[in-house]
Amino acid sequence: MKYFAVALTVLILLPVLCFASDKGVPLTIDTDGPAEGVVPLELTELWRVGGEEGELIFGRITDVIRHPDGNIYVLDNQLCQVTVLSPDGEYLKTISREGDGPGELRQPMALTFLADDILAVGMGFPGKLVSLNLDGDPLNSTFPIGEPAEGNIGVMMSSRFRDGYLVSSGGRIVFGDQQTNSYTERFLTVGTGDLTEFHRILETTTPVDPTGQRYTETDNYYIDMRWTLDAEGRIYAPMTRDSYEVSVFDLQGNLVRVFGRKYKPRKRTNDEKDDVGPTINVAGRPEARDWNIDDHDECIVRVQYNDDDQTVWVLTPHGNSQEGKVMEAWDVFSTDGRYLRQVQVLLGDEIVDGNVHLMGDGVLVVVRGTASSFDGDDEEEEEDDDTEVEPLEVICYRIGQGAGVASK
Repeated sequence: MKYFAVALTVLILLPVLCFASDKGVPLTIDTDGPAEGVVPLELTELWRVGGEEGELIFGRITDVIRHPDGNIYVLDNQLCQVTVLSPDGEYLKTISREGDGPGELRQPMALTFLADDILAVGMGFPGKLVSLNLDGDPLNSTFPIGEPAEGNIGVMMSSRFRDGYLVSSGGRIVFGDQQTNSYTERFLTVGTGDLTEFHRILETTTPVDPTGQRYTETDNYYIDMRWTLDAEGRIYAPMTRDSYEVSVFDLQGNLVRVFGRKYKPRKRTNDEKDDVGPTINVAGRPEARDWNIDDHDECIVRVQYNDDDQTVWVLTPHGNSQEGKVMEAWDVFSTDGRYLRQVQVLLGDEIVDGNVHLMGDGVLVVVRGTASSFDGDDEEEEEDDDTEVEPLEVICYRIGQGAGVASK
């Protein structure tokens, strides 16, 4: 998607620059920094499971959610199961297993609750949503990105459900004749009611080389697992790779506003460039490659919505590459685009590799360990001989009052 061009007339010039975009919606780009400054996140550890000394073993964690009763559900992409933990961190049960039968999973990517008694697991390929009751009994399955068809390879990356609306990100590779004119389709789908019908929004199409020999990273950028859904049914997505802009859409795909801040992209090392590849890739990693990988990271890594104080949290590659006591640094915006504060997660002395998940009700979960990130590549990830693999650990914290986040 093209950058949102700035209109020539300046509407407001205070701590932020406020314009009208070429789409006729407000565009707010902060230039002065967070209004409330940098705020350390006060965390009290409640419990931890897994890790080197824990009894539970995790393979690759791709999603973590919290039920209204306080139980934590952890999705394991490698073991193809959901681990259920009590509010006190006690192991309760394991839901599902690997397979193709009713309620069984392959390449699970996302978790969401369709109701208080219905858990839905989004499978990567085929892009299927498997519904289970909380005991793990299968209910039904649906295909948010379309049923598998001959000549198509479809992938579902993430799903979120709010007040009767299911939003999923997905993509397809469509092959032309004799491996020519092939292309990828990337999109979000929105479903309502019984979730049997979905409409696409935010669609983009990119030519693709099915042999995997030719690939241009910037042409293939999409929001995939970077977007979020707020309590009002608005979608927050970084549609542009090389600018710090969060676009806000309604469920029909209409652009509502754009906000962000001044930002300089993070430069990659050569090793980091070597690790970059297609998210949707059927050819693996060929030996001879004509790949054009950018020298800089994308500007936004993840976006989360915090139900406790109705704010939007944005993580950049700089914020994800902290040193010392800071594990991650998140930019916190109001839903109308005001840059409120930068929140520092002060766990860097203990946790080098970890992902933060906001659970609501003042609860925060960190997935710690070497395999805590997932890049969407279906191939087994190769580790260097001298790389020490850190077993995955799930750690639950209570966010303290006065930490820049509402706590209950």
